[in-house]
Amino acid sequence: MDDSSQFLKAIIPNEYYFSEDIYKAESSSIFQNNWYYVGLTSDLKEHNDFITHEIGDKSVVIQNFKGELKAFHNVCTHRFNKIKSEKAGNGPLACPYHNWNYNKDGIPFGIPLKKEFQGLDKESLKELCLPQFKLDTCGSFVFVNVSNDAPPLNEYLGSASEKLLEISSMLGRKAEHYEIKNKANWKIVVENTLEGYHISSVHPDTFLKQGFNLKSSVDFTNHGHHTDMLLHLSESAQNDKKRERFHKLVKDRPFQPDGFYHLLVFPNLSIGSLFGVTAYIGSIRPEGASESVFDYDLFETNLGEGRLVDEALSEVLKYSSIEFTRTTLSEDREICENVQRGVQQTGNDKGVLNSSEKRIWDFQNTYMKVIEQDKTVAEKEL
Repeated sequence: MDDSSQFLKAIIPNEYYFSEDIYKAESSSIFQNNWYYVGLTSDLKEHNDFITHEIGDKSVVIQNFKGELKAFHNVCTHRFNKIKSEKAGNGPLACPYHNWNYNKDGIPFGIPLKKEFQGLDKESLKELCLPQFKLDTCGSFVFVNVSNDAPPLNEYLGSASEKLLEISSMLGRKAEHYEIKNKANWKIVVENTLEGYHISSVHPDTFLKQGFNLKSSVDFTNHGHHTDMLLHLSESAQNDKKRERFHKLVKDRPFQPDGFYHLLVFPNLSIGSLFGVTAYIGSIRPEGASESVFDYDLFETNLGEGRLVDEALSEVLKYSSIEFTRTTLSEDREICENVQRGVQQTGNDKGVLNSSEKRIWDFQNTYMKVIEQDKTVAEKEL
């Protein structure tokens, strides 16, 4: 950074963490105008598999049509009922209100009592098609752009795409899917994932016991809108014979970071992996100006080319990784909710950041650029 004094101060105004007006503005400028992570290809393997998401204020359904993934507005064009109310499942794209079905182009077909609709011919059915949204994948990761105005996904991801491909290559058995509700703004939850400065005090029974502390060195990489970090073990913990013996059992794992690796793909995809043995793949989504959900899938590694680890070892990995991840995220939730209460009491004050919190500055800088750019475009249109 050119101006070190700029680095020491947080950038996002405090009111942005609880303002209803800002929350509404984020709906389009942050979530709808950018590529938004919605799930994994493994969630959409079979014909008619689907997942749903609320992206900003748009309900979106992503569905497999005989191997082709499509994303549509999840609202029937007949009487505007939500087509899919479940978060995931398998079944045709059919509205449960009057059983209007939709094909892979979003055009309604198989309409009950079709003849009772005057003038409902082939052309008018096309006019009643569901709005379609941009969809693309990077390895196992599925992204949607609701505005249909984002650059190509590979351009948006930049060098972060290489990391997503690496992580895609390591995914083995899913240990669990879990959700943590936070009474905290989504940005507070994101920022908490971006640094290791808090781990000694907040995570004494997880990260600290693993050998990470304030003396742990950290490497940062900026991938444009996206950032990652690799938090290394402290020197005193680097020659742990027990850990070395365990890692030999999964020595052929495809992804082997030397510590705890974390990647943020702006705005909502958070990925963490401890030595590449396990990984959580999380979506941080807002549910209000002061509420959010951290929703994640937890995976164990494979042993290369999709080979699964031995079932006995898998049970050990599953038990330890679930306990570790749930404990850390529960501890983080308490901190984030306290920060939410605190930030609403501090007026226009801004926090300060040290060098180990560099990624927070990067995230805030990206966020403000996107918000301000959207404001400028809106003003020009007026």
